Amino acid sequence: MEQKQLSLENMSKEIIALKKKIEQMEESIAEDLKFAIRTELAWQEIDAGKGKKMSVNEFMNEIRSLK
Repeated sequence: MEQKQLSLENMSKEIIALKKKIEQMEESIAEDLKFAIRTELAWQEIDAGKGKKMSVNEFMNEIRSLK
């Protein structure tokens, strides 16, 4: 009986660990989905001619200002 109980304890620990991994994956997938949506919307704006033209220096300054 003790052998079976140890197995159940191990299984319970494994299930808890798997739940934590799944939660982390869900968070990651949600972030990826948000990024994909923002990217798609940006491409739609570019395709509609709403893109912004700038020099390399202007672009780099804008990127640096985002930090």
